[in-house]
Amino acid sequence: RVQGALGLLNNKDLTLTKEEVEKSITEYEQLYGKDSRKGGQEHEQLLRARQEKYTSMVNNFYDLVTDFYEYGWGQSFHFAPRFKSETFAESIVRAEHYLALRMGLKTSDHVADIGCGVGGPMRNIARFTGCKITGINNNQYQIIVGNKHNQNAGLEKTCGFMKSDFMKINVPNNHFDHAYAIEATCHAPDKVGCYSEVHRIIKPGGYFSCYEWCV
Repeated sequence: RVQGALGLLNNKDLTLTKEEVEKSITEYEQLYGKDSRKGGQEHEQLLRARQEKYTSMVNNFYDLVTDFYEYGWGQSFHFAPRFKSETFAESIVRAEHYLALRMGLKTSDHVADIGCGVGGPMRNIARFTGCKITGINNNQYQIIVGNKHNQNAGLEKTCGFMKSDFMKINVPNNHFDHAYAIEATCHAPDKVGCYSEVHRIIKPGGYFSCYEWCV
């Protein structure tokens, strides 16, 4: 069996078999081909395929990289501006706390973390504000890992996960007080559709705050 750094958690679920790894690699590579970046017909065909199969593409990617991300990056899979006087980890937490402050989150709020990864930002923000946060994630492996982290941190009552595609979130209208996304909606095949769905699930007057890559 192929076991990553998360094997340190001593949880047999945090393991991918060799066959599962090979399957994820094969399916992911098939969506890019050998010459896609050169343009032409293959490029257009594969681009459409990636948009149509974005769920499996993203799931295969995170099945493969999650352990490596945690090993080298920590539990928060995002970047942050860094002051000279602070560590990398401190800069990450500061960025998350700043987002929570700008949103004005309070203990009575129920907040959605859109594309939450293994829940690093969720746990830091929950500790900082006392609010309840539900992480929206369509990757079962990351949810298993994240739940283990929540248990280890003693945050099961304030932090949880929902397995759902953030293009069609399995909650009624106006369900959350607020929502945020941190470098996650880049994976959406349709940004308007994604942000419209976020607008649907938050209550009138609620805030949606987002850190995202701009290129």
